Order: sequence, then structure tokens, then C-alpha cells
Amino acid sequence: MKKRLAAFCVLTAAVSHAQDFKIKPFIMAQPWLTYTENYDVPGSPDLKEHQTDFFIRRGRFGFKGRFNPLLKFKLVMSYDKLWKTNPNPNDGAKGSVKFTGETHPKLQFLDVFLMWKALGDEFVITGGHFRPQVGRANITSGFKILSLEKGLPNFYVRNHVIGKPLKVHTFNFATGNGRATNITFGGLILKNLYSLNYNFSAAYNQNYVNSKYSSPLLTGRVAVSIGDPEMKTYKLGYTQTYLGKRKGITFAINGSYQGEGIYKKKNRPFDKNYLYGGDILANYKNLDFVFEYDFLGRKWKDGTSYLDKVWQVKAGYILSLFSQKFEPAVSYEEFKPDSNGYSVYKKRKNTRYDVGVNWYIRGNRLKLSLHYAKGKLYNYTNKKTGDVGTVNVSYIGLGFQFIF
Repeated sequence: MKKRLAAFCVLTAAVSHAQDFKIKPFIMAQPWLTYTENYDVPGSPDLKEHQTDFFIRRGRFGFKGRFNPLLKFKLVMSYDKLWKTNPNPNDGAKGSVKFTGETHPKLQFLDVFLMWKALGDEFVITGGHFRPQVGRANITSGFKILSLEKGLPNFYVRNHVIGKPLKVHTFNFATGNGRATNITFGGLILKNLYSLNYNFSAAYNQNYVNSKYSSPLLTGRVAVSIGDPEMKTYKLGYTQTYLGKRKGITFAINGSYQGEGIYKKKNRPFDKNYLYGGDILANYKNLDFVFEYDFLGRKWKDGTSYLDKVWQVKAGYILSLFSQKFEPAVSYEEFKPDSNGYSVYKKRKNTRYDVGVNWYIRGNRLKLSLHYAKGKLYNYTNKKTGDVGTVNVSYIGLGFQFIF
């Protein structure tokens, strides 16, 4: 980790005298206030309900810039879930049931990369530590979404493709939220009536390898836009709303593949781990629509295998009132594990819906959201009591975000 960071700093210093050099610091955060309406877990009737919690859902700071118009850089630090206590309704609604304790966020390197536009926007090479381009929910910023929280495909795709570290340490490179050290070859081709955005990555996925089982992670994504493009210049970040300024639709397919590896949480090796799926983003004036469907497959060394499914659909409509923009939005998401029981999630199906309104005070740079969310986790087993049943969670969330 120190060698990678040192190399980045040395290169930055070496060319910082260039005439076109620019650098800009930034800070962004999402303070949330939640009210737990219901938190029902089989075998745990004493969970606190009707309580209010305040915490920082996402926190970021760092800098970005360029050495010249063709060579750019970015460094992002994260301090997510500051002051969050358990049980937390947002975690429970997306299938992560935790009973007690307080989350102590670790200050980590979230994104550190150099981007070289070798042939302009049409062929770009990016190297460093960041998200391999797979899964629309995964590669879309949590600061640019229609719902209060990112969709279930974000969490299940990340956990399947990248996994999570057994331990999280301060000042390490973050790997539990879809990031991996990788090199990505991508590009953006703009035409009058359509555009093509492509990305292919080769990554070292440290969460799913050891000295005995080790294979590179390969990912690919191709997106075709009709009408207005998703972006006018190549970049690695995406959004779900253009606040009424886009008239276009995007169709994308993507996939990932890793050969031999190991699921460290259970010390269980596998022969291959893969994903394939597609998504749609449609923005026509004031209407926003998002759809994603992914298949998550794995073949274990013992010959068993599984194929899980996860999908989401979201929609919103921009309203202009008193010179301000408001967007009522609704979403539904579902994760369905393979019925054979060989999935790492056994047979725990997860559903969630979200309905609310976003107030774009200054676009996504200053935004206030009020949403009601409800999630269910089926076939849940309480490890303390052995009770089996359905987890039911519902809450009201007031989310504020700023980007400076």
C-alpha cells in the first residue's frame, strides 16, 4: 500500500510544474436523520423501535486535478458511517442485520488513480485503486441517485465480485465497497445520434485470493446511448438524474470473471466466480428511469454451484416549484438467491422499496431528501436463538448532502 501511494505522490510532484497543472480540493458528506418505525427480527423482540438516529452515511474528502488536458488524477478519502449505532434500520432493510455496537469508521483511501487519455476520449487508460466498471448501481455515486440509499444491486454485486476484507484498518486502501487495484481500458465515442461508452478492466482482487488460489478479476462493460449521451467527456462516475436536461436512453451490458479463488469468510475455495447482466438508464426531460438486472454465479471446488439474481427499478419526475426543483421518486429492489441453497446467502431473499422526494437546492451539490423505506429479509436465522423467519424493517429518513 505504501509503495502504491508513494509512486502516486512522486509522479504528482514530478510533473506539478507543468504549465497546464491544476488541482482542486473537495469535501462531500451525507448527514442522515432516521426514525425507526419497525425493526422486527425473529427471536429478538427487544430491539429498539420508534427511535431517532443521526449519523454520517457517507463522508469524502480529497483532491482531483490534471497535469495536462490528457493526464488527470484523483485521490479520495472516506469516513463512512460516522456515529452510526446498531441496530440501524438502513442496514437491516438491505439485509445486513446487526444487533448491538457502534460503528467506528476507518479513514481509508477510497479512490486513487491516474487517467491518461491516450487518444483523447476515444481511448483512455486508467490505473490505480478504484471501482472496476461493472454494475450500474455499483459504479453510480451515492451522491447522484433517486432513492435515499443505493439499490440492492449495489451491495450484492460488490460483495459477489469484489468481496469484503476480514479486517478493516485505518489508512488502508478500501476494498469492501467495490474497489480493487486495477487497470481499465475504456473510451467514449460520440456521434450525432448515438454514443458508445466501453470499459474493460484487469484487477487484483485481494479479498478473494491467497497464496494457493489466485486468479485475476476481469470485467467488461459496453453502453450505447441513443439521443443525448450520458457524458460529454469520458469519466468513471455516473448519475441517475440530469435534472431535466437530458433527452436520451442508454442500454448497457456488463460482466465479470475470476478463475480460482477463495471465499475467506468460510475458507472455501472456488473454481470460478462470475457475473453477467444489463441495465437501462432513460432520462427524457423531467422523467428519470433506471433498471438493472444481474446474475451472480459461483462454482465451488467441491463441484456445487449457484446462480443468484438481483435487480432494481427506479423512477422519478422533476417538478419545478417556486424556482426550485423537486423530484418525487420511487424504487423497488430484489435479491433472490439460488433455491439450491449453495449460495453464500443460503436461501435469504431480500426485498426493499423506497418512496420519497428530493429537493435539489443547488442540484446534487446541495440536496435534501425525505424518504420512507421498507425492507424484508426472508428465511433469516437468528444465530443467538435459532429462530427462523422474516426480518421486517421500515424507517423514515431525512438525508442532507453537500459537495464543495
